[in-house]
Amino acid sequence: MSTESPAPAANGVEPLVAVRNLVKRFPITRGILFQRQIGAVHAVEDLSLSIAPGETLGLVGESGCGKSTTARLMARLLEPTSGSIHFEGEDITHLAGRAMQHVRRRVQIVFQDPYASLNPRQSVGQIIGAPLRIHHVEGDRRKRVQELMEQTGLNPEHYNRYPHEFSGGQRQRIGIARALALNPSLIVCDEPVSALDVSIQAQIVSLLTDLQREHSLTYLFISHDLGVVRHVSDRVAVMYLGRLVELTDRDTLYENPRHPYTAALISAVPHGTGSSGRRRIVLQGDVPSPANPPAGCPFHPRCPKARIISGDPAVVPERCATEVPQAAEITPGHQVACWYPLEPGDDLIAAAEAMAPETVEQAEEAATA
Repeated sequence: MSTESPAPAANGVEPLVAVRNLVKRFPITRGILFQRQIGAVHAVEDLSLSIAPGETLGLVGESGCGKSTTARLMARLLEPTSGSIHFEGEDITHLAGRAMQHVRRRVQIVFQDPYASLNPRQSVGQIIGAPLRIHHVEGDRRKRVQELMEQTGLNPEHYNRYPHEFSGGQRQRIGIARALALNPSLIVCDEPVSALDVSIQAQIVSLLTDLQREHSLTYLFISHDLGVVRHVSDRVAVMYLGRLVELTDRDTLYENPRHPYTAALISAVPHGTGSSGRRRIVLQGDVPSPANPPAGCPFHPRCPKARIISGDPAVVPERCATEVPQAAEITPGHQVACWYPLEPGDDLIAAAEAMAPETVEQAEEAATA
């Protein structure tokens, strides 16, 4: 086990949960009877972050960037390839069996699909009461389940109904009630509203906010919707191709992003009717395959800032193409993994427009050669 102490969370507070140099790679195998590994999917690479008690840390990025894998690693539903996970000051990276039972009670997860995560053959009472049964919680379990249903906006009289009898928003409330059953301190919310209608999303976000205040909960809130993340988060971490590229408080991130990928993401957030709006930074090319990530900075094949530095849309600085930038604190509490963070006056829109698709394809081929 790692003996290295985790880094402090926001404002120097001792973190509730902290991960250090976390790596998760899924093997790619060939063969049926005699499988051999021919590669690996780099799902999470060298990830370090921490969450303070009572805080909501938003985790954002494009689909496939490693957000859900990070969620499952922090909830110990997946075994990390390397790195460490500390929870309440204890290294839980390789805990198993009875040693892990206490952590299971304190860390819960709300999944993205509220129907797929519920057993259709069990009643709502059985689903919400399952954690109480598994962990041998004494007392009137039916009463406790009905209290949880009421807290999450469900009718306690629907105790004996089945998941198919509820709407999508109600099913997600069932999942939240189940997560609350054992009085956890950390809830990992893995895209909890992405499968819901917009009007229902607001209700679930409001419920999570109220529950956090009432129960002193800590959230890791994962989403690809930057509008929702801005509403709920205290700090926001941005991932790209399995790596952390920027981490800071919510207002700083949205008003002064320093990583070019973060700036591109934020430029795509819709504005209300009648607002002045910003022009969108349209990135050229596709996200590289996590099974064959580029050398150097993973973002450099698509990075407009690298072209500003080089002065040529077809060329990136050698450092970007060969060295992986580590997250460094550029101002107190603001971490950026970039060799050339954004500066006032950088015109990413023009630089991105100058990068023709064929130029990006050439950069990608050179990066993975």
